[in-house]
Amino acid sequence: MVKNDKEEMIINAALAVFCKKGYANTRMADIAREAGVSYGLVYHYFGSKKVLFDIIVNTWWSDLYHVLEEQKNSKAAFPERLAYITQFFLDAYANKPNLTSIFISEISRSSVYHTSTGLEKFRRFFTLCEAIMDEGQKTGFLRDDIRPHYLTYIFLGAVEGFISILVLGREQLNDKRKKRMIDGITQVFLDGARVR
Repeated sequence: MVKNDKEEMIINAALAVFCKKGYANTRMADIAREAGVSYGLVYHYFGSKKVLFDIIVNTWWSDLYHVLEEQKNSKAAFPERLAYITQFFLDAYANKPNLTSIFISEISRSSVYHTSTGLEKFRRFFTLCEAIMDEGQKTGFLRDDIRPHYLTYIFLGAVEGFISILVLGREQLNDKRKKRMIDGITQVFLDGARVR
């Protein structure tokens, strides 16, 4: 097995263990056991559980920033852009449930991650979303009597609420249910924020 395959195997094992036990209760030995490799090999490649956790978290942020940048620059209709952002979260839950679970339990709700670096990642996330809301106002699609950052909180709060319910309930998500959620979040948000 080549080095990159072993690293990926260890990262996937870390993802599973962090999801099961949480960051604070995870030990490098747990990750090694899950990966089926020696404790020393995990240390050789990564050095600490913090390094592994940061790799996992940075993957999440990188994917999310990419989607938001894409939608910020998109020429698609505004409702389609919001639906696409919502779909990113639901697809992440469907395809990478452990990663989504870590986002909900270890990143957004845990003080462990709320360092200045962690908070900076959240600020970038909110700033990108706020720019999308601001454009929605400037193009006359969204009402302008609610500040863009409040619209961001409302929209992302709805998305995170749905994702949290899925994660905490370990619920199944099929295409039909995903579409209902995307439509529900988008329509309820827009009906409250749309220009009258």
